[in-house]
Amino acid sequence: MQNPIGKNQFQLLRERCLADSTKEFLARGKSVVRCESCQLAAYACICNWQPHLKSNVEFVLLLHRIEVFKPTNTGRLIADLLPASTHAFCWSRTEPEQALLDLLSDEKRQCFIVFPADTPGAKTKPRAVFTEIPANEKIKTFILLDATWKQSGRMFHLSRWLEHLPCVSLPEGALRGYAVRKSHQDDYLSTAEAAALCLQLAGEQANSEILLDYFQLFNEHYLATRGSYPPVVNELHEHLAALKSTR
Repeated sequence: MQNPIGKNQFQLLRERCLADSTKEFLARGKSVVRCESCQLAAYACICNWQPHLKSNVEFVLLLHRIEVFKPTNTGRLIADLLPASTHAFCWSRTEPEQALLDLLSDEKRQCFIVFPADTPGAKTKPRAVFTEIPANEKIKTFILLDATWKQSGRMFHLSRWLEHLPCVSLPEGALRGYAVRKSHQDDYLSTAEAAALCLQLAGEQANSEILLDYFQLFNEHYLATRGSYPPVVNELHEHLAALKSTR
């Protein structure tokens, strides 16, 4: 899936959305000179510590359109590390892209929605919920609703074209915490954290840990961007640099 010029599916989607946009998205710190790839301040860029991983599972980032433009978005981290295994689409309630529908109906795949099926006020049909990944030859494909929790709940309940897909119950794992955007619910996860737990569920513990390390690095560098100070290179940077050199 990786583009010949090195851009992953999230970056290509962002470029398309920028080209189609009629109104500029003004994020906090809009005056900051940012890296075009990681969207952090140029002095806090994390691209030099970005390893590329291989996985037997795939992810579908189903993004609220506004989320594509947010520098705080963590779905991009999944596409950074797993460019050959990550698809990215903007969400539409009534007109999803045909390429997305084709992917979801692919008989070679087994798709799961990463979202609690028993959310309060749900009016959708009861869904199957998997707590373990079935042992078969199908490509395990995790659909991540990449948005705020309020937005993702709306995406989940209003997307009739997703109603036939089961949900997955994520394992309880030790997570690092999201320093950029805080939730009022302790069990609400960032998109990157949810993906790390999916990888754990699929038996890819090493990939899960590396994604969490990269997520932690992102948090540190984003706080440096917000605080207008250069990030301090530490053992985490050295660890990721070593991984990058061996892959």
